[in-house]
Amino acid sequence: MTFGFIRRTGIISIAMATLLVASGAFVSVAFAQTGGEGGYKIGVVDMSTLVNESNKRKAKYDELQQEVDRLQTEIDAMSKRIEKAKEDFEAQRQTMTDDQRFEKRSQIESDFAQYRSELDRRQRLIDTQEERVLKEVVDDIDRVVAKVAEDEGYHLILNASKGPRATVLFHSATIDLTSRVLQIINKK
Repeated sequence: MTFGFIRRTGIISIAMATLLVASGAFVSVAFAQTGGEGGYKIGVVDMSTLVNESNKRKAKYDELQQEVDRLQTEIDAMSKRIEKAKEDFEAQRQTMTDDQRFEKRSQIESDFAQYRSELDRRQRLIDTQEERVLKEVVDDIDRVVAKVAEDEGYHLILNASKGPRATVLFHSATIDLTSRVLQIINKK
């Protein structure tokens, strides 16, 4: 038993020594990459703020909302026609033959299936357009962040968006580049 414990401790000691040597090598490489200056220049941006406050996103969402309103008007008209057909069916049901009732009910069900299909198709269309807008805005933000990083000598810029999944838990306001990036994005 004791032998196994010593053996495991020996392996752990070897692993720790290897880790320390590797860490020292990493620090040496990192120090060499910074040119001996002693550190990296790090910044943060709040991507949620950049996306939400982007003038381009706001304009594109306004356009998208107009398209949603137009499509909704058409869908509402289809829905009203189906509701009217149901009301007519219920009102005339007693005077119809079985074949007429079956035919009318089948037509209403067919119209409703077409309505659901069209509603789903239009929702997918809007979702796709929204994804394109967001991708375009995020790509613009990424380009500006990369340009600011390159122009100002940043080695690392992190996303400091808040929330339960935040990757940055704390940062000094002095390294927050959000307003600078937003200003550049909204100039375009």
